[in-house]
Amino acid sequence: MIRIVPMKHTHIPACKNITAASEPWKTLQEGIEFRRYIVLKQAYVCINAGRIAGFLIFTPEAVFARGGYLRAIAVAPDFRREGIGKTMMSFAEAKTALRSQHFYLCVSSFNRSAKSFYKSIGYRKVGRLPDLLQPGVLEFIYWKRLTQR
Repeated sequence: MIRIVPMKHTHIPACKNITAASEPWKTLQEGIEFRRYIVLKQAYVCINAGRIAGFLIFTPEAVFARGGYLRAIAVAPDFRREGIGKTMMSFAEAKTALRSQHFYLCVSSFNRSAKSFYKSIGYRKVGRLPDLLQPGVLEFIYWKRLTQR
């Protein structure tokens, strides 16, 4: 049974391991300050079969162009291609749809699997931000219109 629950400090080590094995953090050689997002109540983990299968960090309130914003999402390597990403995105979209009709996220130009994933669940590329995270790395802005729930 898959459950999505608020992230706790005890989840951080597992989430750091997921980040270390996932793009874009591997290529960018960056991490995430999970404690900050736990305090802001924006971080969640996905539990599957008693293990952390993934995490997501998002802001459901309209913070960008009247929409919510996905800050990070990752699925543990052992759980990829099992619908965990779709489940977590549906969760974030449902929470955001209570406050806004729009949801945004950024994807690094080199992250082909993420670009394909977001397109498959209805996101459109609507902009680009050159050199945002690192010189020479282009970030694409993706958007989806949400239906009110």
